[in-house]
Amino acid sequence: MSDISLPSETPLPKAMPMLLSFVAGYVDSYTYLALFGLFAAQVTGSFVIAGAELITHDYGVAGKLLAIGAFLVAVAITTALIHLARNSGGAALPWMLALEAALLAVFAAMLLFGPTIKNADDWHGIVAGLIAASAMGAQSVLVRLLMKGIPQTNVMTGNMTQLGIATTELILAWRRFARSRHGAAALREYEEVRDQLLTVLFVAAGFLVGAAAGAVAFAITNVRGALLAVAIVAALALWALYRERRT
Repeated sequence: MSDISLPSETPLPKAMPMLLSFVAGYVDSYTYLALFGLFAAQVTGSFVIAGAELITHDYGVAGKLLAIGAFLVAVAITTALIHLARNSGGAALPWMLALEAALLAVFAAMLLFGPTIKNADDWHGIVAGLIAASAMGAQSVLVRLLMKGIPQTNVMTGNMTQLGIATTELILAWRRFARSRHGAAALREYEEVRDQLLTVLFVAAGFLVGAAAGAVAFAITNVRGALLAVAIVAALALWALYRERRT
């Protein structure tokens, strides 16, 4: 799959992917706590549950397995919408962020105004989980296709691998820079590797802080705290729209 870059070549600020990873971690904590063990952003967990079902027969597994399908459907729809927007000359990033914000708003509304979710087999909780998984699927696609050079904001396993690779490459680049007596080419290589490492660090830190913040917010505010994720993504959508109109 090829990247679809933004019309402007101006690099995105590191705060943007960090905030998206914060939202992913935050939503994961909320769905885990409010929806009885569902990880909306981490599809890997749902695959593990599917495999474990051969011998464990977990309670409430249906919603977790359906979340895989919801994630994939959201990925397909978001991909189609991005290609449609780019082919028509429109600004894809603001609208895809708006799509994610809308899905998160539906998820938060279901938690706030719907009936109390009593267990993992509650149909209301299952539908809320599908909406949350769809929002994370949309985020996964918009980062992959519209944010060139940015690691995934809701899949931390690959990012931990990339963190180890980038750290090693930074050390090697520094050694080459030192041996070249501070040559220009070696300096550029070192700066590129350093920037890559910082980007991965920002994303990983954002997810970790978001997961912790989501747990604390759920403990303090219960389901009302889900609105924070909506507000962050909606603000990013407005910022992206403002950025597109200025370029």
